[in-house]
Amino acid sequence: MARMARIKMEGEAAAYHLYGRIAGVKGEYPLTKPLCRKTLIDLIKHYARGYCCEVAAYSVMGTHYHLVVQFEAYRTLSSDELRERALLLYPNSTKDLDDWPQVKWDRLQERLFDVSEFMRNLHSAFGRFYNKTYDRHGRFWADRFKSTLLEDDRALLDCMLYVELNPVRAGLVTRPEEWKGSSVFRREAGFDEWLMPLTALFEKTKKRALVEYRSLLYYRSGVPTKPGQAAIPQRVIKEEAARGFEVSGVYGKRMRYFVDGLVIGSERFIREHIGVLREKGEYLRRQHPIPHFESPHLSLREQRDTAVSF
Repeated sequence: MARMARIKMEGEAAAYHLYGRIAGVKGEYPLTKPLCRKTLIDLIKHYARGYCCEVAAYSVMGTHYHLVVQFEAYRTLSSDELRERALLLYPNSTKDLDDWPQVKWDRLQERLFDVSEFMRNLHSAFGRFYNKTYDRHGRFWADRFKSTLLEDDRALLDCMLYVELNPVRAGLVTRPEEWKGSSVFRREAGFDEWLMPLTALFEKTKKRALVEYRSLLYYRSGVPTKPGQAAIPQRVIKEEAARGFEVSGVYGKRMRYFVDGLVIGSERFIREHIGVLREKGEYLRRQHPIPHFESPHLSLREQRDTAVSF
């Protein structure tokens, strides 16, 4: 069966949860190497500056990573901005840019708003780095990346929390901000100038927005939902509650629809996409949005029983 076309919002602002997994053997965790982790984060930062998007959250694990990005609505870039972004993406091509035909500039204009192009650059660049650094051959990433369209700020924020809590669910850290491969670690360290400001989601000062974000992370990661799954200990939550975090919650569990759901949002939003796909002759079996236990969101695809390891 032919694989389904990727769901993207053409021409409109859109947020996506993106997921990439390595093609290594079982027991291999290359992304835990400090150099690899740093390089992948630096490349995410680099391409986010070049493309018309902002990074909302990320979590780099041993065999995979999660990334939440917000793309701008399509707009015609000025020649100066287009050249500036071209120099970011192709720093060694200063002289070559003067010889670019108009068709190449037009193609770049389209690419800068395309999440697929963003991911193609990111994965290609990291694969080249890894193979060269470790004298390796062959593809680094398994299959194509996964993407899930997020309807609104509520879905965006909830997905950010889900992504930040990956290391806690895996039992790697007790507090989410302790994981060096996460965006909340960088936010707490004060090196978040390139990340989407939390003030875009919370009508507060930068400092108070981070406090509220941390409180949400804690009270949504207090309840494990399956054997062997880790959560923030109640002792730690109580310590944080004494500092202002008053409620514990359930976002410490694995919610696979954030990875496999294809589209996440309200019933109306999901039904619109189901209609579009059915008109195209794709995903004909799906007729209704999928609700999820203890979640305000619905998805286009059901949550799978088999979960990847975190």
